[in-house]
Amino acid sequence: MNLFALTATAASRIVRFPLTAELQTEIDGIFRRQLAAFDAGIVETIAFDGRYVPDEGELLCIDPFDDADGLVNAVTHPLAVERFDPAVHSLETVKALFAGAPDDDGQRVLIQRFERRRLISTTGVAMFFSGDTFRRISEQGLTLDTRLLAVLERGALRFQSFHFLRQLFDMSRYYREATNDEVRAFATHPKLAADDVAGFVASAGPLIRKKISMIGQSGILDKYTTAQIVATAQTFDVPVDVDAHDRIRLPEDRKALRRLLQFLDEDYYESPLSQTRFISNSKRVAD
Repeated sequence: MNLFALTATAASRIVRFPLTAELQTEIDGIFRRQLAAFDAGIVETIAFDGRYVPDEGELLCIDPFDDADGLVNAVTHPLAVERFDPAVHSLETVKALFAGAPDDDGQRVLIQRFERRRLISTTGVAMFFSGDTFRRISEQGLTLDTRLLAVLERGALRFQSFHFLRQLFDMSRYYREATNDEVRAFATHPKLAADDVAGFVASAGPLIRKKISMIGQSGILDKYTTAQIVATAQTFDVPVDVDAHDRIRLPEDRKALRRLLQFLDEDYYESPLSQTRFISNSKRVAD
């Protein structure tokens, strides 16, 4: 098995680590055990839409996934990949480690997240115990993670944590926050009113932009009248202020704004059995 690094260096995005035959065998066993653990107990794989956080026994999936960095090509043609050279490359730029595991349908790419704490650096004094004494480590090194972050196979990427995945890949085509133009368009929607549009755009953080993006995708502001939105909001005790032009005022208070956006993104729901009302930060359409 060959071991590769996905780095933050554009000129050397993927490098191959030269390994002894003994280490290749050991790493092969480690990755295969981690693959078995990754798949163990999974009862459902759910298409990723940015709204749902998987529970135990569930994985998210992006199919098809754009393998823009060429991970599949690297594990398929390892000798064509640039070999790691400490005089040229730095382990400090490594973002992920990955290896290939062939199956009947081609190459699977097994991906581990690499954290800086797994880097054995020579910047300070690193030591290892050998025989009956400690010895100084004179060369850089690294340790493997204990589990897989994701598996790429047959053009589909399976994973559980989107938060960590977006640290490795450009995921903007699958999930993104609203741009300044989209936040501005939201604030000037015919059913909404902002006292200071420029200020609203400038103060919109990641959470607000995520909600605005989701609301825009759902088209909910275009599907329902202001009266319908206000009436439903009242059933959940979500305060909605309407101006003289029948537009919903966007609150300047961050907490009130977040609550309104959660309502518009349909985070509020009522249990059909107990009629208890809840707010959810993770949801998907029921079958």
